[in-house]
Amino acid sequence: MPQSDILLKLIELLIQKAFPFAVYQYPDSDVICVVAQREKIHLVHDIKEICSSNGFLISPFESARTGEGYFINADLFACDKAGFEVMYKKIKDAGSDSKLLLGSLPKEMTREEYLEMTGNVIQKLRSKQFDKVVVSRVKSIEREEDFFVADFFLKLTEKYPGAFVYLFFIPHSGMWVGATPETLISQKKNGDAVIMSLAGTLPVEEGKEIKWEEKEIVEQQYVSDFIRLRLTELGIRDYIEEPTKTIFAGKMAHLQTIFKVPANQVERQLGDLVKGLHPTPAVCGLPKADAFQLIEHAELHDRRFYTGYLGPWRLDGKSDLFVNLRCAEITEGKINLYVGGGLTADSNPEKEWEETELKAGTLLSVLEEREI
Repeated sequence: MPQSDILLKLIELLIQKAFPFAVYQYPDSDVICVVAQREKIHLVHDIKEICSSNGFLISPFESARTGEGYFINADLFACDKAGFEVMYKKIKDAGSDSKLLLGSLPKEMTREEYLEMTGNVIQKLRSKQFDKVVVSRVKSIEREEDFFVADFFLKLTEKYPGAFVYLFFIPHSGMWVGATPETLISQKKNGDAVIMSLAGTLPVEEGKEIKWEEKEIVEQQYVSDFIRLRLTELGIRDYIEEPTKTIFAGKMAHLQTIFKVPANQVERQLGDLVKGLHPTPAVCGLPKADAFQLIEHAELHDRRFYTGYLGPWRLDGKSDLFVNLRCAEITEGKINLYVGGGLTADSNPEKEWEETELKAGTLLSVLEEREI
């Protein structure tokens, strides 16, 4: 049996048995890993609780206020066909949880509601109440009867090899899938920590040069300034900041700056660094606390895991956390796409709507099997 077939069977069984699990593939890798927990999901109240644990960490956007997240312990962990087969046999004989409903019913904004919301926020930006605010919306589509989330995950790994592609299921909380281009923080075993500043979005058009305007440049600079400040607050000064460059994620271009922090500088304070970075201005805004509060009042939906962070934690000797972008919540009858964009005083509501449509196309192009 091909590896993809046993993987599909394994994911189907994990869902059927209601095991907390995550499936993921690193950027520029063809290795898919599965991590699953035998018991009920563990709620983390502070990232420091899991400093020596191995598993998969999932923190929602509101963890910036509550500190709470979910941790899937690596009771079962495999990254190849043989491992998948062993895992399948172990799970097959296990008991299952009761029937669980998937997901939520978030409020979907109309175009007019979105334009009104962004217009109001831009006015606050122009009156200097904020430097930057990131707002989002939900785009819901009907879930077809023949839709299988594991197939969708595999298609995303094929179409977006440069992204962190994942699928996770938390009983009583939901199932999410995504292909995110943004790293929050990454640290190899006893190695340097890498932090990414990613912001600014432009569509990629064949034969047309990418030209960044002041709005996108300033938007990305806010994120880099924020990271420098967080590092300084923790007494970290001997870091390397690479030159800002343009990167591509599907049909979109972004501005990226990489920060590298020596292992001896981040030792014993990786958890504090993660807490200080989330949420970055790339997904929230500045001033952070005020922008967070505005988002909760302005948006019609609960972001839940969108713009939170997730990833393998101390698995195979490394920790890699990614910002949860280009993602969808899978419910019983709907697929809810979460998309957003950063607003500054120079933003235009119509262009912001177009940007969210472009970002929704990352997953829609695979769901509808069309090019964007």
